[in-house]
This record gives sequence, structure tokens and C-alpha cells, in this order.
Amino acid sequence: MGQRFSIKMMNDPIGQERNTTDEEAPGKATHETRRRHVHFEDLPRDVLYSIVSKLPPKEFARTSVLLSRWRCMWSECPRLTFDAVVVCNCNMDNLHQHTDEFIHKVNAVLQKHQGMVVETLEIKIDFVDSLIHHLDGWINFAVSSRTKNLTFDLKPQNFLERNDRYVFPFKLLDYGSISRLQHMQLSFVSLKLPSQFRGFPNLKKLYLQVVHASRKDLQHVLSHCYKLEWLRMDRCNINDELMVDGQLPHLLYLYVEYCKLTRIKFQAVNLATFKYEGFSAVPIDLSHSSKLQNAYFWLNKAVFQHVLMSLLKGLPNVQNLTLRICSQHLEKHWLWDDPLKFSHLRHLQLFMFAHSEHVDKILYSVSFLRATPFIEKLEVHYAICVLWSVDVGPRRQDFGVCKYNYLKNMWITGFKGARGQVEFLLHVVESAPALEDIIVDTEQRAYEDLWPHKDEEFDKARTGLKKPLETGPV
Repeated sequence: MGQRFSIKMMNDPIGQERNTTDEEAPGKATHETRRRHVHFEDLPRDVLYSIVSKLPPKEFARTSVLLSRWRCMWSECPRLTFDAVVVCNCNMDNLHQHTDEFIHKVNAVLQKHQGMVVETLEIKIDFVDSLIHHLDGWINFAVSSRTKNLTFDLKPQNFLERNDRYVFPFKLLDYGSISRLQHMQLSFVSLKLPSQFRGFPNLKKLYLQVVHASRKDLQHVLSHCYKLEWLRMDRCNINDELMVDGQLPHLLYLYVEYCKLTRIKFQAVNLATFKYEGFSAVPIDLSHSSKLQNAYFWLNKAVFQHVLMSLLKGLPNVQNLTLRICSQHLEKHWLWDDPLKFSHLRHLQLFMFAHSEHVDKILYSVSFLRATPFIEKLEVHYAICVLWSVDVGPRRQDFGVCKYNYLKNMWITGFKGARGQVEFLLHVVESAPALEDIIVDTEQRAYEDLWPHKDEEFDKARTGLKKPLETGPV
């Protein structure tokens, strides 16, 4: 169990709220209004359909146990979800033995829905060649049923070993069906656009997972989703740059995960959240995203200072930033004297996974702080496999003076008393005149998921200190 101590620089007044109740005047008459109890089963069928269509599959199954009328709605509601593991009552390891059973059961249900509106159609099964004809038929069903939300999750367990994909049949879609689609998830498919394809004009949410597509086709699709609000791409190996030049003014959330891209650029002025996970850093241009609130980077391997330069050029407007580099390299004698700054950054999370050979370079992470003149909250979570109190590395006096006039809160975990950690701590304390709270925790928390930037995590650490250590100037 790690030790914690807190250095309190300033006492914060604690406001107290009082709850007041109005007393009734003597003799004031009270009236009880009786209302007829309305049960879910009494609601009109179209209202029930609307409720059911918005429930996750697990919640729908749980609710159907309690409400007898809902038990029969599986074959009637405008949301149809077919998960092969659930439908065939099997596990993932022997799912391939139940493909024919799954096809039969899905077709039986869809046959009952011919001519009906089905707003949501979800198919989840491991892809095999024998499914192709039936998958095409289920796309035809989605077209005729005026489907708005379509999920084809065909990713098999051994997807990393396979190069085949289900070729998405764009030829089966007419303009009406393309225009109706609002949410779409495609996993383990191949996108080969017809020459006349003009995009999904009303698509708001798109999740592409393990998808094969050329750079040209993917850029064309994304550039023609003008109303897109949410986009996630997971292991879509383009092996090229992704430059989406079309304006995406409604895009609020963008998540790129291990896609083997060489460069990323989006024109998304209202983007609020960006997440990137990859083997290494790539140039990312979100300079037009002037309202970027949160950015999260998880890299397998990178040079710390090189990532800093890339982020400064590509995300100059970010307000809250998290950086994790699992195999992190720090350069010696690298001081920040560039005029580029994070002029909007207020909250910085650094996860420092430093190897033993880099323990003498810990203090060089100060270079990141020098680029954050308006930072208010700083978190540094160390994961360092070294002995306590390692006395190697430079002193803070070697770095000159830099003021962090707006910094109020600092939280450090994984503190082992190594010289670089101590010098970093003293550098910040001496350079932050408005500092109010410092939390130093010897327990390693670098492997915990502290995303997104939540004040609760900082507050939880602060309030968990039973006996804060009151000190004078350091």
C-alpha cells in the first residue's frame, strides 16, 4: 500500500448549504390529488416500440422478464438484434458450428417482418463464405424495411490471421436507403465504392472496425458525411495518409485506433473529443478544431519531445490533454525555447513509463510544461522500475526560470524519491505562485484508466488523505 501525503498551500473556504422547508400556515387546507396509475403495459404499442428501440439488447432482455407483454415484442419491435452467441446459445469457440442454425433463425424472424418498418438491424456473427448470400439478403431487407441504424459486426476471433472480408454491397442500396441511414457499424468488411457513390448525407454515427478500404475510397466516404457527429476507426489498416478535406462541421467525437496511418487531417471545426491509439506517433492536423476540449494519446513507442512538437503543430487549441507512451524515450539537453505554445491548455495528464536507462532524464519532461503557460491542473503518473532515491540526473537550476502563474493543482503518483522526480516537484512548486494543492502518492497509478479528464479522480485522491501534511515554504 503506497503512502500519501498532501502539501496544502492555501485553505479553501468550505461553503455550507442549508435546506429550508416551508411550514404550512395553521388551518391551511391540504388536498390530495389522486392519479390513476399507468403501467407500461397500458401504453400504446407505438410508444412501447419507441421505448424498446432505444434499449440496449441486455436491458431489453431483462425488461421482457418483468413485463409479460414485452416478451412477444421480440418479433414485433422495430429493433432487431441478432447476436449469434445469444441466438444459438453457444460460446465463441464453437460458434462456427452454429452458422446454419443462426441463418435459419434470422431468416425466420425477418420473414415475419416483411413489409414492416425496422429502424434498427444488428447482425453479429463470425464471417464465413457461406454467409455472403444471406448477408446480401439481410442488406436487401434493411433497404425494404427503411432501416436507419445498421450494424454488421462480422469480426471473427482470429481476424488478425485472415485477409478475406465481406464486400459491402453498395449496389443493393438505393438513394432512399442511403439517405435514411443515421447510425452504421461495419466490422470485417471491404469497402469498394461505385463510381457514382455520393456518400451518406444523413449519417450521424459511423464505426469502422477491421475494414479494408483504399485511401481514396475512405477519404471519399468521410468527406461526404456532412452530418457526421461521431466517428471511430479501429484497426483499419490503410497504410497511407488519411486527409479528409471535406468540411465536417457537426463532428464532435473522433477516435482512431491502431489504423497504420502515416498522416491524419480532418476539417472539423467543432470537434470536442479526439482519441488516438497507435504503435507510434504520426503527424496529426486538427488545427481547424478550435473547440477541441479533450485529447487522449496512447502510444506504444515514441520520443517524448518529438511527440510534443507534433502535438503543438497539430492540436494547438486543445484544452485538456492526456499523453501515455508505453515505451518512452527522453532526450538529454533538450530545452523548450520555441515560440509555439498550448495557449488553451488548462489540464495536462502525463503518464511517464520510463525505463531504468532513462531515469536520469526524468527532469527533461519539464520541456512539456514550458509549452503550457496557462495550465491550471497538472497530473504526472510515474511507472518507473527503479530503486528508491536514485540520485542521478540534472538539477532544476540547469533549466532556468519559467513561471506557471495559473497552476493551482498538482497530483503526482508513483513517486519514488528519485532525483529527477524531486527536482521536477521542486521546480513546479518554486515556479507556481498560485499553487493551492499538491498531492504526492507513492503508489503507482499509471496503469489505471483515468480518462476522461475527470475532476472526481483528483478530488478523490485529495479527500482520501486522512491527515494532510501542513508545511511551510519548500
